[in-house]
Parts: sequence; C-alpha cells; structure tokens
Amino acid sequence: MATPDPSRASTSRRLSWDVVRVLAVLAVVFTHTTYQGPELHPELGTPLGKYPFQVGASVLLVISAYFVCVTIRKGPTARWLWRRVCRVLPPYLAAVLVTYTALILIGPDNWLLPTPHDLWGNLTLAASFDPSVQLIDGSYWTLPLQLIAFAAAALLWPRGMGTAGRITGLLWVMILAPVILDWNDRIVHSPFWVQQAWNGLGLHRLQLFAIGIAIWLWAQRRINVVHLGALLVATVFAQHAHTADLPSSLGIGVLLVFVALAARGPDWRVFAPIRRPIQFLARISFAIYLLNQELGYLIAYHLMAIGAGRLTQIAGAVAGVIALAWLLTTYVEQPVYRALANTPIRPPLRRLGFRALVWLTT
Repeated sequence: MATPDPSRASTSRRLSWDVVRVLAVLAVVFTHTTYQGPELHPELGTPLGKYPFQVGASVLLVISAYFVCVTIRKGPTARWLWRRVCRVLPPYLAAVLVTYTALILIGPDNWLLPTPHDLWGNLTLAASFDPSVQLIDGSYWTLPLQLIAFAAAALLWPRGMGTAGRITGLLWVMILAPVILDWNDRIVHSPFWVQQAWNGLGLHRLQLFAIGIAIWLWAQRRINVVHLGALLVATVFAQHAHTADLPSSLGIGVLLVFVALAARGPDWRVFAPIRRPIQFLARISFAIYLLNQELGYLIAYHLMAIGAGRLTQIAGAVAGVIALAWLLTTYVEQPVYRALANTPIRPPLRRLGFRALVWLTT
C-alpha cells in the first residue's frame, strides 16, 4: 500500500518515486477491473486474462517499508509513529464507512453484502484475526500489516536495530524463516490459533518489508549490489513459496528493480512532459488503493445495468474511483493529517495511543 509521507509535499521530490507509486497502484486497479471483478461477479463479463497478475499491493508494501527507513530517523520515534498512524488510519476509516454505505444502499441483492458485524470488524482492524469478519474491501488486508510494521519499527529502531550487522541479519531471517516455518504446508496443519496469528500478523509477507529495508540500505551504500541482488532473489523465492504464483512473483521481482533504481539512480526526467498527471495520481494513490475494488465493481455493475460494454465498464469504474479518491484525499486525508500530525502528545496520551494501537493490531 502506498503510504504517503510528509516529504511528498516538497517541491523537490523525485519524479521517479511518483512514477513507481502510480505504476504499483495502477497494477492493483488493473488486476481488480480486468480479472478479479469478473471472477467474483460473473455478471460483469469474462475476465480479460486466465490468471491474476497480483503485484501492485505487494510493491506498495515494499515502498512503504522503504519510507519507514527514510522517515523514522527524523525526530522523536513516538512523534514519528503518531504521524504515521495519522497518515493512514483516518482515510482508511472513512473509506470503510463510504464503501459499506454504498454497498448497503446500491449493492445488488445477489452479492454477498457486508453486515454491521463486518463493519465493526473492519473499523477495528479485527478482520485479519477474526474469521467471522468479512473484509468490506479486499484491499484492506494491508492496513493491519502496515500498522504492525510501524509499531515494530518504532520499537526496534531506538534499540539499535539500525546498525549494519543487526539489520542485515534480520533481513535474511525475515525472508527465510517464514518459508522454513511453512514448508510442506505446516501452517495449514497447525492449530487454528497458529493459523490466525500467522495470517493476522502477516508473517508470510515479511519478505516484502525486508526487501524494502534492503533497498534503503543499498541506496545508503550500506550494502553492495550483489548483496541486494541476493536478497531480491530470496524475496522472489519466498513470495512464490507462499503464494505458488510464479508469474506474479517474477513480476514483483521486475518491479522491485524499478523501485531500487528510483531509490538510488538518477531521477526519471523522461517523464517530465507528463509530470502533472503523474504527480496528481501519486498524491491520491493511497485513496485509489482504498477505494478501487468494491466501489469499482459497483460502478461497473451499474454501468452494465444500463447497457455499457465491458471496456466502458472498466473505464467508468477507473474514472469514478479516481474522482472519489480525489475527494477522500482532499477532504479527509490531507486536512485530518494537518490537524492531527503536529498535535502535542502528552505522556498519558502516548501510553493510551500505544495501547490502542496494540489492541487494534492484535
């Protein structure tokens, strides 16, 4: 998931980062509109391909991990964690409410519509741990993982995990340990609570956070290109081991090369003629991610109901989601962040906030 960070407001931001954010979020939209939508709702038509190409959300998590490393060093860790939560949680909560309301009001009767129990489970981020809760939008699976990653970074960074020896060893553990633990489907045959902890904590996604950290280390010249290449290959291997989806795993590997080039290479001035639309989409990329799936399906369904063809459904869904994402960014994400990010955090509130975050992510 593309987690916006305060540096994006800077006029000196690199265009290459905006390009990779847009590519990743458009990959998410492409998969949902062309394949996942018709698979879940056959009345929308035939999928445009035989297999999903699921790369976008994973690459967005990699980018998020990279910018955790970039931003956590700036100022007190508690303040950093508070700003991260303020950046992602308010727009997420608003997206849950908007999507739930739209599905209840205009969702087709033959769809599996969310219940108030699902609404509560999504608002409290309990869906990853509670099998009785249905995700209102399938894209929401990344939010608990990001908050857990933020909390883990805030806990480990002040305790010296940023030192070269410790952090590189940790990366290999993050990539390979879950593969070993799940070898021969051990997790599937484990007690139910183990399966819930495994999925809820996203242990099978740790390689994505690890490679994001590795790319940051390479950009800082703290590891060499051979070491980064070995970690990238291990990441693709781990992704395939967990998903059994070789095309998507290889696709993630290709996109990770572009992420690394964006981190350390020269800025991509070749995209300067279309800078404005790229920056616009990058600015609302988080909101696009939050809104694109179920609302996109809903828009496509109602266009189909009035006789629109498949390509018109896709175009209408993409245009509608972009418009809604702009509204969410302009009227929720940005103003709420400005209002909350610099609010003084008194010691009792820090403890309360930490406990609330722990509760939400467990």
